[in-house]
Amino acid sequence: MDGVIVQSEEAHIQAEEQVMLKRGVAISAEELHRYTGSTAKYMFIRLKENYGLKDSVEDLEMEKEDLLLELMQRDMKPTEGVISLIRQLKQRGVKLALASGSSRRVIDHVLRGLKISNFFDAIMGAEDVSESKPNPEVFVEAATRLKIKPEECVVIEDANLGVLAAKRAGMKCLGYRNPESGEQDLSAADITIDSFTDLDVDQLLS
Repeated sequence: MDGVIVQSEEAHIQAEEQVMLKRGVAISAEELHRYTGSTAKYMFIRLKENYGLKDSVEDLEMEKEDLLLELMQRDMKPTEGVISLIRQLKQRGVKLALASGSSRRVIDHVLRGLKISNFFDAIMGAEDVSESKPNPEVFVEAATRLKIKPEECVVIEDANLGVLAAKRAGMKCLGYRNPESGEQDLSAADITIDSFTDLDVDQLLS
């Protein structure tokens, strides 16, 4: 979702920077981008260990989420061309799942805001899995809920951790080079694109 359906990566980074700065840690966007695609829990477990943070992981997660929703309330826009792509796929009878590292609270906020909740046959958030990307659990479970085999799935990802999770799940992966997502290594993806506006739906489905 983040960075693929909605341009929210910058808001995630800003919220995370604010959480860390409140605790006296000036962390770089480059370091935070290493966690792009993961759950907030996965990230804060590691940041807590690396920087000796006293707060609980749960408190850090909630503080970041509150800041994120505040930032997204001011400015939430879909990635150019992606809503059209979702509509075209749905019209062709393709089953669609949203499999995100964000919480259901954030997912619901985005789907309501963009008015696309009804397009998805399955929705997976951070609360629905025990392991974060690059573990493939979120994608494997999404396929199970769609009642289709992993090898019949195509994952669209803008993050290195997500691409790795998709390939570990035995799925095809389309990598979207999102300039907001930092220097992400998408080399393991089967195909990469710079824009959804030029994506040929027939090529994607084949």
